[in-house]
Amino acid sequence: MLSARLLAVCSLIAPCKTLVDVGSDHGKLSSYCLKNQICEYVIATDIHELPARRTKERLDEDGFSDKSEVLFSDGLTDVHLTSDMTVVIAGMGGLEICKILKDALKKEEGIPEGTSFVLQPQRSHYEVREFLSQQGFSIRNEKIMKEKGHWYSSLFAVYTKEKYALSEEEKHFGPVILKERPEEYGEYMIHQKKVMEKRALGDPVCREILENWENLI
Repeated sequence: MLSARLLAVCSLIAPCKTLVDVGSDHGKLSSYCLKNQICEYVIATDIHELPARRTKERLDEDGFSDKSEVLFSDGLTDVHLTSDMTVVIAGMGGLEICKILKDALKKEEGIPEGTSFVLQPQRSHYEVREFLSQQGFSIRNEKIMKEKGHWYSSLFAVYTKEKYALSEEEKHFGPVILKERPEEYGEYMIHQKKVMEKRALGDPVCREILENWENLI
């Protein structure tokens, strides 16, 4: 079984032909998606040799050796992206996610318009959302969940090349989360307020958000 955190990631993956699992680690998510016919084929990558080997072993043990390939590779460096792919990047910091996407954009073939991404940063959510808006990744869906006392935000985005602006509140808390206010919203915002209060000591933007907190709840 997947953890609640990874199940939240999978819930944002629409059925696709090929899933690219970046930083696959143990291969659980890749195998789950193949078992549940969320995708037809998996390309799993990991920058470290041991995790890549573990992923390969799991996929082979689960009978998916002919429906998968595992690359000992940094991010998307050795993946030829196509518009019918969904790329999952979870379990790492937001700045590292931004770097992986930035490097992919710099490749000769770049990122094809229409390519889907499911991202779950461990931290630096603000920077991820800001990067996506500035680089033309349209945020279509977001989910929040709490596991072992830690809040996770997962998002689904599509590369459209169309840049757009997000408000400071949307960068911090998520444009879809603020609009749809899911069941966990109240508890999530109580946590976020505590985070804002700490940041406000040295950040005037956070102080301004706190001054208008009633508008968010």
